[in-house]
Amino acid sequence: MENKPLDAMLMPYNPWWNADNSWRAELPEYSRPIVNQVWNDLSEISQAISITGPRRVGKSTAVKQIIQRLLDQKQVPVRRVLYFSFDDPDVARSEKTQHEIFDQLMTRVVKGGPEFYFFLDEIQRLPRWELFIKKYYDLKYPVRFVISGSASSPIFRSSQESLLGRIKDRHLLPFSFREFCQYRFREQTAFPEILSHYSPLRQVLLEGNGCRAAELINMLASELSSFDSRIDQAVLDYCRDGGFPEVWPLVDPVRKIEYLMEQQVRKVLYEDLMMLTKYRKPENILRFFVYLLSHPGLEINVKKVSSESGVEQRIIAENLPRLEMTDLILRIQKFSPQPLRVRQGNIKCYPIDLALRNAVLKNWQSPDATMMGFYAENLVMREIMTWPEKIEVSYYREKEKEVDFIFTYGVNQHLPIEVKYRKKADQVSMLGHFCKKYKPKMGIVITREKECKMEDYLYLPLRYFLLVN
Repeated sequence: MENKPLDAMLMPYNPWWNADNSWRAELPEYSRPIVNQVWNDLSEISQAISITGPRRVGKSTAVKQIIQRLLDQKQVPVRRVLYFSFDDPDVARSEKTQHEIFDQLMTRVVKGGPEFYFFLDEIQRLPRWELFIKKYYDLKYPVRFVISGSASSPIFRSSQESLLGRIKDRHLLPFSFREFCQYRFREQTAFPEILSHYSPLRQVLLEGNGCRAAELINMLASELSSFDSRIDQAVLDYCRDGGFPEVWPLVDPVRKIEYLMEQQVRKVLYEDLMMLTKYRKPENILRFFVYLLSHPGLEINVKKVSSESGVEQRIIAENLPRLEMTDLILRIQKFSPQPLRVRQGNIKCYPIDLALRNAVLKNWQSPDATMMGFYAENLVMREIMTWPEKIEVSYYREKEKEVDFIFTYGVNQHLPIEVKYRKKADQVSMLGHFCKKYKPKMGIVITREKECKMEDYLYLPLRYFLLVN
């Protein structure tokens, strides 16, 4: 950096400084919900904002769309909006240079002066970055920090903890099924308009109002009747191609598999986890990961996994939470009426995105009827894990029978959900056992049917459960 003036280094990252509008043409018209969330955060809270998530899910695109709004809607002067990535080769090689450039960036901000917006990408590459954010936040400098980085870096996660009260995290996962459909049907304005009328369904479910939920769902089904066959196809395509947008335009399944293995699996297992653990045999973690993907939604324990995968119990116990932290898997434990109680024993695991499972297991076919049952369970799990009311998601099991999910959202407030996509939806005896014992407001059965009905339980079609929550 000593041989390169700061402005010359920053200019390529900030084309709006010199009225170069080519960057706008590169932005998609579709924006993910996180864009509105961060936009509202900038107006409503004073904390720094972090955008975390796996690689290649749209974090940088979301940041550029927020910058576009600041310039166009809020009319912020261009020189008060700054973007920089700390993986820039001119600074990445030297920790001293990284520290220097942060302080030099802050010389542009005058205490008591006009507000600046700093968008700092790959900030986990700046050692002890949280101390810099904390320093200028506590000194009340007029600068809004929006930082982004890969949540697959456990170091990034641990650094955020020291900023509690000073930072709000927005976690961006791969596209949900709702987003997948919104993007696929983006040129048909009727589709998002119809969905927007049914956004309160989650609250209706948590209130236990099954009759109202059935009414809303059947109204939605009627309004979406012209999209019926396309939604059917979208379910199959989403189960195969998942929520990573850069996978979708690839035609050759081999290229899709190679892309996901390189960008989402090897980089996490062979780079991010190795940075944290210094473990020299990542192939053992990959073997453990493959085992989990081969047993989605099945009850397992560390001893059984070790025996069947050939990986030491110690390695499994240490890396299971890390695989969860790095957005490769979702993990749930057996239900306890005391939520968040520390438990040892059996667990169930699901991939964060079905395309990861397809890539690792080298299977890029649309799921058959048998696998669709497992996939449907995975999609429901992926959905409810993002509900903001969540205290805990678990599964209920007694005497070889189980309820797939128990969504706990308050003291003695549980929503049991049973997925019956490949089986008869009337086979729900264990759901009845749970409801009799714990008396939730309502139980839900997710089905492959297209009609929603309220009987003893709410029988809710998978496609609409995923579309309106």
